[in-house]
Amino acid sequence: MSILGIDYGRKKIGLAVSDEGHRLALPLEVLIGQNQSQIKARLELICQQNQIEKIIVGVPVSMQNGSKKIFWRQVDLQNQQMKEVLNFVNWLKKNLDLPVELEDERLSTKLANGLRRDLVKKGPDDAVAAMLILQSHLDKMKNVKIKM
Repeated sequence: MSILGIDYGRKKIGLAVSDEGHRLALPLEVLIGQNQSQIKARLELICQQNQIEKIIVGVPVSMQNGSKKIFWRQVDLQNQQMKEVLNFVNWLKKNLDLPVELEDERLSTKLANGLRRDLVKKGPDDAVAAMLILQSHLDKMKNVKIKM
């Protein structure tokens, strides 16, 4: 069983998948210019092929300092990109029979762009951003297991 990571954008959706042991996230693909039915069909196929057990979606939390007790602040909910991501998350929950969790995606696109430049040289960075979002989640899962 694996975990699917998603870096959602209005025009492009980056996808990454974990290995079966949930240790490593790998970039998978980028969905570009597809309508909702095409996205749903592709995600269903990916989830089936990779035996996906849950989905992690990156959310654009602001860089301003806030309380560590809350994931985002009211100001984040006013952000248009955050609204779009949360709408997408609700759509995922209605259309795929899998749990969906949120992960802070701050700086993932910027880091992905740098990694892509160093490793691949061309192509969209969205799948690499999804990989970084998913890897952050996997690392947190490891830390929770170690502390127990």
